[in-house]
Amino acid sequence: MKKIFQKLFKPLIMIFSGTILMHGCLDKDFEAPDPFDIPIGEVHTIAELRQIFADGGNQPIRFTDDVTIFGVVTMDATSGNIFRSAFLQDNTAAINLRLTSPGGLYQGDSLRLNLRGTVLSSFENMLQIDSVHVGNNIAKIRTMVDFEPEVVNINTLLSNPAYQGRLVKLENVEFHANELGQTFADADNLLAQNRMLRDCDGNQIIVRTSGYANFADELLPEGNGSLVAVLAQFRDDMQLFIRSYEEIDMLNPRCDDTNGEIPDAVTFIDEDFQSYANHSVIDRFGWTAWAEEGERNWICRVFNEDNNHYAQATAFNSDDATNIMWMITPPIDLDAMTNPVFEFESAKAFYTHDGFSLHISENFDGTNVIDADWQTLDAILADQSHQDNTWIHSGIIDLSSYSGIIHIAWRYQGAEPQGETGTFRVDNVKLYENN
Repeated sequence: MKKIFQKLFKPLIMIFSGTILMHGCLDKDFEAPDPFDIPIGEVHTIAELRQIFADGGNQPIRFTDDVTIFGVVTMDATSGNIFRSAFLQDNTAAINLRLTSPGGLYQGDSLRLNLRGTVLSSFENMLQIDSVHVGNNIAKIRTMVDFEPEVVNINTLLSNPAYQGRLVKLENVEFHANELGQTFADADNLLAQNRMLRDCDGNQIIVRTSGYANFADELLPEGNGSLVAVLAQFRDDMQLFIRSYEEIDMLNPRCDDTNGEIPDAVTFIDEDFQSYANHSVIDRFGWTAWAEEGERNWICRVFNEDNNHYAQATAFNSDDATNIMWMITPPIDLDAMTNPVFEFESAKAFYTHDGFSLHISENFDGTNVIDADWQTLDAILADQSHQDNTWIHSGIIDLSSYSGIIHIAWRYQGAEPQGETGTFRVDNVKLYENN
């Protein structure tokens, strides 16, 4: 049987530090090849190409003979949000193309791609066809083809790997309240940034924007609505790349429970986090999640064996130099209580450092965490002496020595570069009268 391609058993030298996050000048003046000069050979769909890669043990494959795929370019580098790269999609799947030089491919190009001389590989879990030469490998069939994005929800994008590389549209979404007032990226220093997009159920996904994008200095929209993007992946993180600022329509009222107002103070809490979706930020029903340093927040995680939902903080596999994150209760009105007590459970996993603490404030205004005075609140917390994944009761915490409106906060600090990546969890938070 004719040998179509060969596996590379030696690691590929990656020229770039990221697959799609650089910028450069685009060459729109190139000599289009005669389509008849580029052979077709064996034809595959993009889904079949992905399966070939999986069947080969996810090892790089160099194509040495004529193998062809067809598709439509759904995102090019014109906006500056990706560099020397494009996304190609057919009616079965999508894939990232890494070009040998910038330019030559544009959104809406319908083409056939001969894979001879290219390499099918995965960079940080993003499947790509590397070393694509526009002149030697590509024959354009049509231009300005209107490829409609598929309307999906965040949970689908996070749970279904078949959507990697696809053009999608999300509706009824908004940027996280903690992100408002920020720009899409750091245009002054040309640095990419991650911004968190969420739906009304608290599910969230990263929107990644290059500092070179022509909308990098635009403020994040404050409303709720829709956006069109391509779904990429970096390690375990699914990331949306916006093609154009004009494809964002977020002018509707936000779906947060408080509509931007400080929630009413409570005298009773019974929070088991079961209403939160997996990976969603703990910021509903008056709770506050805030990232002091880094981009991570306290999120809900689910232990599938018993479907237990709990709050979790960790710096494991973080891209940040340091992560400091707070999870804060709704305001508590102690003046309306006689014998207020507080309790919860905590657990740890993969202990590396003492980065977990409990605090109380009598002057937190609901928004400015740093300017508030926070005192350490005595409690039994999961630590190095406890077994992994074992829930430790805090003890009954007497709050009668405090007065007025108070907040209680769990603070996590970690640093991936220093190996401070331990995981801490909180569940079954209760505030009540100790009659």
